[in-house]
Amino acid sequence: MTHPATTDPGSNVRNPPALEIAVAALWRATDAGTEVLIARRPASAIRGGLWELPGGKAEPGETPAVAAARELAEETGVTVAAADGVTLGREEQHDPHLAAERSIVLTLVAFEAPPGAEPRALGSDDCRWERIDRLGDYEWPAANRRLNALLPGLGRAAAPTAG
Repeated sequence: MTHPATTDPGSNVRNPPALEIAVAALWRATDAGTEVLIARRPASAIRGGLWELPGGKAEPGETPAVAAARELAEETGVTVAAADGVTLGREEQHDPHLAAERSIVLTLVAFEAPPGAEPRALGSDDCRWERIDRLGDYEWPAANRRLNALLPGLGRAAAPTAG
C-alpha cells in the first residue's frame, strides 16, 4: 500500500507516493533483559550500512502484521504467526535527496520469538540479538530510531493493579 503522491508547496514537482514498510520487532526475554533482533542493511542498499529491525515493503492487500511476518521469514528464516503480532506504532521518514524511497511510512509490529529461534542474515549483512537498552549504540535511519523508542516495554510483565 502506498500513500498518494503529493506536490511540494510553491512547486510543480510531484513527490512519489510514500512506501508502506512493515517492520518486525522480534523480541525475547533473557536474564540480562529484553533483546530484539537487529540487522545491518547491505552496504549497496538505500540507507546501506545502517542498522534496522527486519522488515520491508508491504505487498498490495497485506496488513502490516502479515507483511512484517513475511519479511521476517524472508530476511531471517524465523517464522511467526501474523495473528500474534502487536502493532506498536507508525513513523514517517522523508529523504528528498534519495532517488528512490524518498518517503516511507514504517509500521512497527512486535512478535515474541518462538522457542529456539535461530535467526540468520538472509537479507542483510549481519543480524544479532541486542538488548533494547543498547540500541542507541548503533547507527539507525531516523524513523527507525524513533520506532526504537517504542520498544522498552516489550517483555515486561503487566504491573499488578491495586484492588
